[in-house]
Amino acid sequence: SDRVDNEVALPYVSMHGSTEKMVEYFVEALTARGISVHPFNLTVSDAGELAMSLVSSATIVIGTPTVLAGPHPTVAAAAYLVNALRPKNRFISVIGSYGWGGKTVDQLAAILKDLKAVMLPPVLKKGAPREDTFRDLDRLAEEIALKHHEI
Repeated sequence: SDRVDNEVALPYVSMHGSTEKMVEYFVEALTARGISVHPFNLTVSDAGELAMSLVSSATIVIGTPTVLAGPHPTVAAAAYLVNALRPKNRFISVIGSYGWGGKTVDQLAAILKDLKAVMLPPVLKKGAPREDTFRDLDRLAEEIALKHHEI
């Protein structure tokens, strides 16, 4: 079905806590805007529940730290699952942290090559989240809320 719900699926991994803090803030920001969000800590989440959320959500936001210049390996594996499922999501984005840069978004975009979703501007920040990080997460949450109201 092409029908999607006013929801965000948010698979994520955090290594040192920075990405997890971003995810927690982002969940609150989306909820405050009337968007249902389903966070999935990939280190403990059930793959079946994740798959069900991925195919029914209007948006997927992937949360990942940068590891060796790319997404965390567990996140990369989840992205392969998303690509294999080919859900009808309308939007996709990435949030996370890094220590010295990399190609996280480019690598995830390459893995997700079969999705027709529009890529919204990612929020990738160096180190622990700061005030500007939370401001950018609010901006992304607002953009998702506006996009969901359009559909």
